[in-house]
Amino acid sequence: MKKKVYLLLILFTGLTSCRKEDTDILPVIKIGVMLPYTGEYAADWDTGLDWAVENINLSGGINGCRLELVKKDLNKESLNAVASQFINDESIKAVIGPLTSADVYEAAPEFIKAKKLLMAPVATAANISRAFSGYGYFWRLTEPDISQMKTLILLAQKGDARQIALLTEESEYGASFEDWFGFFATEMGLEVTGVEVVPPGDISGTRNAWNTLVSNSPDAVISAINLPSQNIELVRAYRENGQQIRLLMSDAAAFRSLIDELGNAAENLEGSSIASWPNSGFDVSYHARYQKYPDPFISQMYDAVMLLGYGLEASQGTGGETLKEALKQVVSGKDGEYSWQRDEISKVMGSIRNGIFPDISGASGSLNYDELYYTDVIATTYGHWRIDAGQFVVTEFYTSDGSGRISSTSAAYRVMAEKMQVFSDTIALATLPPRNNLYAFLLAASQGWNNYRHQADVLQMYQLLKQNGLPDERIILIMADDIALAPSNPVPSVVKNRLDGENLYHDVEIDYNLSDVSTEDLKNILNGNITSTTPVVLNTGAGDNLFMFSVGHGSTAGMTFEGATTKSLGASYWNNIFEQMDQQDRFRQVFWVLENCYAGCIGEGIATPRVMLMTGANPYETSKAFLYDSGIKNWLADKFAYSINNAVETNPNLTFYELYERCFTFVNGSHVSFYNYRNFGNIYAKSFNEFVQP
Repeated sequence: MKKKVYLLLILFTGLTSCRKEDTDILPVIKIGVMLPYTGEYAADWDTGLDWAVENINLSGGINGCRLELVKKDLNKESLNAVASQFINDESIKAVIGPLTSADVYEAAPEFIKAKKLLMAPVATAANISRAFSGYGYFWRLTEPDISQMKTLILLAQKGDARQIALLTEESEYGASFEDWFGFFATEMGLEVTGVEVVPPGDISGTRNAWNTLVSNSPDAVISAINLPSQNIELVRAYRENGQQIRLLMSDAAAFRSLIDELGNAAENLEGSSIASWPNSGFDVSYHARYQKYPDPFISQMYDAVMLLGYGLEASQGTGGETLKEALKQVVSGKDGEYSWQRDEISKVMGSIRNGIFPDISGASGSLNYDELYYTDVIATTYGHWRIDAGQFVVTEFYTSDGSGRISSTSAAYRVMAEKMQVFSDTIALATLPPRNNLYAFLLAASQGWNNYRHQADVLQMYQLLKQNGLPDERIILIMADDIALAPSNPVPSVVKNRLDGENLYHDVEIDYNLSDVSTEDLKNILNGNITSTTPVVLNTGAGDNLFMFSVGHGSTAGMTFEGATTKSLGASYWNNIFEQMDQQDRFRQVFWVLENCYAGCIGEGIATPRVMLMTGANPYETSKAFLYDSGIKNWLADKFAYSINNAVETNPNLTFYELYERCFTFVNGSHVSFYNYRNFGNIYAKSFNEFVQP
């Protein structure tokens, strides 16, 4: 009986391990690769990928197995088809790719659901961290574009720029730059002369946006456009401008197609890109091996294979949750320091087999990860590139482990900005009459499933006000009402504002569907004018407080109102409304919480007495989404709106200054601001509860 048990153990070991000492033919461990090998985004991906595979296999392989890559060209096969194939193939233990942030948003939720590890080495959108960190099945080898945005502004400032502008696109990639451009410009004391956001693929729109920006004569324009064909058109417009304004391009411009299409017109173009760590020697070794310098991102591809190889060695060739936990051990190791070269890989593999985890670095630099979420490396090297003689040449390096740079997304969102507003505590205004009633005006100014968070924010406030005792007849609620029963909603009739929150779509009395409301209707509703299209209006009087809470999109022209027609409602529109209400004695005080990008451009134009605005972003910044739900593939809230809702729920007795301080600290990706506060009252003495409790 003992002999039979022993034989069974040998058989089991043979099935679960690759080690076969009696044969020269090793079994295979597979890693999937999905990248664009052809088309505009093509690059020499295989030089980095295959070199790392070669070095791992010459170091003994992984758990006695030979490493093999299964490669798919995303320019020839669809992302969803390739992702599904890799997820369902049990022989593939992990996957490298995709290249772009937009593709990551499409693929990552499926890999997380399947518990298969996905490593997208150079997908850099900042929102990716907030969406997928914490699950452990999504990793990348660069910081988000928060750091690249600051690097580009540093490059502009180093060239003596004092006025700067941004050209970017309406995509996950572009959002990172748009989100942080105004924030860093404000922090670094530079004047913003313009921000233009164009649709992805809009060639003529790119040219038009450039012409608009240069009409304001900035010293430098920072460009973050993803599509190579758009970057090519941008350069043509730039050359026609006579190069009087400096153009600094992001890493998405650093593809060979830019040089191939533009020829001599590409010479001396410049920008920033993720680069290899200069002290690693990777570029020199790469040149010796391939007789050329590496394209951007190649060092990250090398490191992706190397890092997954270490993880699979630690997991003994097992994928899934075992690999996830093993990879955390690998990047947290501190026993000895080793780099990316073949002999170093061999030593690291030997250490891991003995249960020892060294401190590793790669071709791209340190492979230390944020130990809270294990999604982002905590330092990245950026190169200041120029095109010289038809090649991308890095002229200097910037590293994010110093120089005041933000080192990771989680670190960025833990940093509190230093430029808080300074308020006077000695403001003396005419004595206000006792408050009579409280009214609320709640507006979700957008439509569509992708704008889920806007309606969720407003519904959360609606339910909180009702819980506080404010009756429906004193609440005006305007929203599109197109998300609860949307075909994309996997949980019909459910709308949430928090990951573990309650369903907010119950006992809701919607006064107006957004698509039926014109800008003239908005004026009539706020001014109490009953018409055929506005039968329900605010019946406020001289002794009543009005709480306004609006959430949606915005631009430097104002709030984007997606009603009967889509229009930008700027400061003059709203100031006219408040002036009319004041002349008719229709309020005691108005407090307006305005959650949209560039909301400060409205705040700066409001001067009506006893009206105060609180915005989540100044005139140069975007607001930030918050709480990504992978189950419905959508954001549940906006960060500033969430902070206000949370204050209503947990501590409505805050003074307005305490509310400001609390929200400013929480919303640390833009500058929460008060506007027209001097015409409102002493914010150190006045209480927020006057506007949220009847």
